[in-house]
Amino acid sequence: GIANWYASTYFDGHDYCPVLVKTREGRPIKIEGNKLSKISHGGTSARVQASVLSLYDSARLKGPMAKGSEVSWNDVDSSIGSKLGEISKAGGKIRILSSTIISPSTKSVISGFKAKYPNTKQVVYDAVSYNAIAKANDGVIPSYNFDKANVIVSFAADFLVNWLSPVEHSGQYAQGRKLNNGKKTLSKHVQFETILSLTGSNADLRVPVKPSQIGTAVLNLYNALGGESLSVSGKVAEQAIADTAKWLLANKGKSLVVCGINDPAIQTVVAAINKLLGNYGSTIDTASHSNLHQGNDAQFAALMNDMKEGKVDALIVYNSNPAYTAPGFADAMKKVGLKLSLIHISEPTRLRRIS
Repeated sequence: GIANWYASTYFDGHDYCPVLVKTREGRPIKIEGNKLSKISHGGTSARVQASVLSLYDSARLKGPMAKGSEVSWNDVDSSIGSKLGEISKAGGKIRILSSTIISPSTKSVISGFKAKYPNTKQVVYDAVSYNAIAKANDGVIPSYNFDKANVIVSFAADFLVNWLSPVEHSGQYAQGRKLNNGKKTLSKHVQFETILSLTGSNADLRVPVKPSQIGTAVLNLYNALGGESLSVSGKVAEQAIADTAKWLLANKGKSLVVCGINDPAIQTVVAAINKLLGNYGSTIDTASHSNLHQGNDAQFAALMNDMKEGKVDALIVYNSNPAYTAPGFADAMKKVGLKLSLIHISEPTRLRRIS
């Protein structure tokens, strides 16, 4: 009657959270956050809590399938191994398409696979891409410290629920909104967005803007802060932009501007705003950067073109479903000879079996 608890980590290629798992008779039944984590500090999200339900999904595959029919592991190992050998000898291209991988053991398995089949390249694809932030920050996605910011400005970034690292950010945000330990002021939060989000509903000032106006609003703010004047057609929420600029300038080095639009041009301006305000090294940390979102949009686009032109001989898709999330992928995949899907993130042994 006494439950056992195990420390683990939840990561599905998007959401990350250190967790404690409650088990009875070896069956996981409840998840709690790990308070020893320096990232989540014991927090979780609704998706992390609900993840235990997937362990009891009766429709989960219980073995390998080929063309819709169940096959044995011996048959699939023999068939795939033989085809990969033929492709490798002929100098054919083998591609591994995966979501972001942070597991050292899984990365080791993929490295071993590449060593055996030298014509293999891995492409990382995230259905929700943050590649534009990396492009604007010298190839890395910074760590954001919302707890250190007196003024927070968000352009369509739902950082309390969906953006980047919501478990981490929501905990930090809560700290800035509490009056304790002698703290006498709350952080000010301004949200520019189209559809009302949970983050926007918590803002001190929420400014509705059209999706097409987000970039204009970012440029307007940059110009209002006194940076080099950037050409922009039109004005958006002039009074709100003016007030926001005033609050940001009064809190240089203690402010934070974030954006949820995956556009390199917009993210470059956002980075310029944060540099202008002196936020790098204070509320923004590029040294201890995030490793959770490693997707590369350019590499994925190149893979799509190679597939369309029939240049990919074997495609191994790991913990990703681009046929559902990337328009045109399913048609491009029809020109690939060998297609293999590995759908369980916690089973790197499946990849090892075919290497």
